[in-house]
Formats: sequence, C-alpha cells, structure tokens
Amino acid sequence: HKHVTNNLNPKLRMKKLNLLLGILIGLTIFSCSSDDSNPTEEPELNDKKLIKVSEEGNYGIYEKLYIYNSDNNVTEIESSFTEFGQPTSDIHNTVFSYENNLIVSAIDYENETLYKTYEFNYSNDNLTERIIYDSNGIEYEKIEFTYNSNNEIESFNYYVDSNLQQTQNFTYNTNGNIIIAEDIDYSEIEYDTNPTPSSNFTSPNKIIFGAESLIMNLCGNNETNRTTTYNNSLPSETIRHFETTITYDTDNYALSKVLVQTDNSGNEISTKTTTFEYE
Repeated sequence: HKHVTNNLNPKLRMKKLNLLLGILIGLTIFSCSSDDSNPTEEPELNDKKLIKVSEEGNYGIYEKLYIYNSDNNVTEIESSFTEFGQPTSDIHNTVFSYENNLIVSAIDYENETLYKTYEFNYSNDNLTERIIYDSNGIEYEKIEFTYNSNNEIESFNYYVDSNLQQTQNFTYNTNGNIIIAEDIDYSEIEYDTNPTPSSNFTSPNKIIFGAESLIMNLCGNNETNRTTTYNNSLPSETIRHFETTITYDTDNYALSKVLVQTDNSGNEISTKTTTFEYE
C-alpha cells in the first residue's frame, strides 16, 4: 500500500503485492449496487490490449496475466511471485463478475484454495468503495474513494479491521496526471506524454486491474520521475528519488520500464524492471 519497495523481505513483499492486487482488483460474493441514472462518459478505448505484466526486483519475479472474454472484458487475472532461489511460485487466480458492464465482485484463489473475496461499490459509475473479505467472509480491508468535479479520484481512505490506516490526497495537472500525492509523506511526480499500458481499460477497471500501482493507473501518461519526502512533518524526514527509464514500441506504448530508487545523495537503493506485452 503505502510504499512497496524491493527492500522488503520476500514474504512481506508478496503480501504487499497481494494487497496491491487488492487495492487494484475488486471483489466479493456479496452484492453491490450501481447508480446508473447519470453514467460517466468514457473515452474511446484503445484496441491494444494489455495481456501480461512482468516485474523483476531484488527478491524475485512477479507476473500478471490478463484473460479476456469475447467481449474484451477481463474475466480473470493470474498472478504469481517466484522468489529467487525457490523452486515453486505462489499463484493467485482472481475471477471477476460483471453487472451492467461494471465489475461488482471477484474471488481470489491462492494455489487453488479460496484466499479472499472483493466487493466493489459505485456511484454514477465511479468506483467509490472496495472491500476485501478473508476466506471466512469477514471484512478486513476497505478503501473509500472520493472524486473531484472532473471525476478524478481526489482522495482515498484505507481501513484495516475498520480502523483508518491512511488517507491520501491527490493534486492533478491539466493533463489529468497526479503531480502531488500526500499523506504523512509527500510526493511530487513527473510524466511523459505517451499512453499507459492500462489505457484499454475503463476508469474503474484501471483501478481494479492495477497494471503497476494505484497512482500510475489513475493517470493518462507514464510516470518518469518522483521525489518522495517520507514523514515530511518530522525532523527525521527521509528523501528518496525514483527515476523511470521507459522503452516504447512504435505506437508509443511502454514495452519496459526500469525504476531506480536512490537516496538524496544519489546512492542506489533498489532497481525494478517491468515489462509489458500486448495484443
């Protein structure tokens, strides 16, 4: 959630990757509602479909496969994390259910065993709530989204066991990209002018499917630089720089991204390479 970096231990990193998939995946066997009285107008979607994301960091390889039906809706995402030096992978299959072309629930299986379920709630076709339930049907995570007058996510509240853990606020530029993300930390972000790998998804599904991260999927262009001041209200604040080098195909879609994290003295902390495949 807050800061998924490759200096985490492998098991914690896998949990955070699963949570990332949660923050950006939606779900539940429980019902959810949608107010269709004033549907949000969606831009025309691109024909280039994202089918695979592979991420290699310090501890292993994380992969995500998108499975489409004949209507070009993603019905399943298969994700796996293989720790370097280990012979087997943790595999998750997340199966999505639609209602009126909106994802209302999903079921996540870990190594073919029920792991968790998700519920998605909407207002005017805007995703306003994502709830995660454990394998016993008990709620343990929730994110509430609020929107500005441009139908952009202005902030979200993140809860664990009904206790507020994080509130993050976003500031956008005129291109619809988040240039400031702020909670107890403060991030300033820069972008290119090319489409993101998730551009074939509708706005709610960009959040749910999560090709990379929540912030990246809320934006129309690819992040190239970020400077984050951690605990910026405290004397012990720490500054980190994140620089992304992107390789594009002939349609200006990202084929690969190399993210290098450095400290404020320029010392490298971690490197992560992400590749994308389309059809």
